[in-house]
Amino acid sequence: MATRNARYWRSFLDDLLPPPDAPSSYDGVAFFSLSGRVEYRDGCFRASSASALAVDPLQLLSIFEQLTRQAVQEERAQQQPEAAKRPTQSLTPALRLGGDCVFHVVSASFSSVCAVSRGNSRGLVAEKLPFGLVVVAFSAPLSLPTVFTRVDRACAVLRV
Repeated sequence: MATRNARYWRSFLDDLLPPPDAPSSYDGVAFFSLSGRVEYRDGCFRASSASALAVDPLQLLSIFEQLTRQAVQEERAQQQPEAAKRPTQSLTPALRLGGDCVFHVVSASFSSVCAVSRGNSRGLVAEKLPFGLVVVAFSAPLSLPTVFTRVDRACAVLRV
């Protein structure tokens, strides 16, 4: 039996991210608070799933923090030449989700991170919202551009 909180998140995410017009749906959807608390997990993000992904929300949130730090450092370097001599931290190139499941970050911004597994067989889109983090996992035949466009468009309304 689902709790009221789980039903609320399921309804919210179903409205936000209806299944794409494709033969298959998303593998999983999760929502985390900005403090890293798990609010909702479904599909491959559930521990009971056969193809479970052990996503660490703090790992994803740290990527967004890194991007912000990097932007501040670059801005300082433009304003203060001595700041340009300090090394800047680079973005985490990969996300480890459980045992041997590795997603390589292929695109990142202040509001989204896109990653794919080896061979582009699976993908992950994380969107940072003012009140939390939405993470969507998918696999072939869905592609990263298709899923990212759909998720980003849906989440853009919530960032206002």
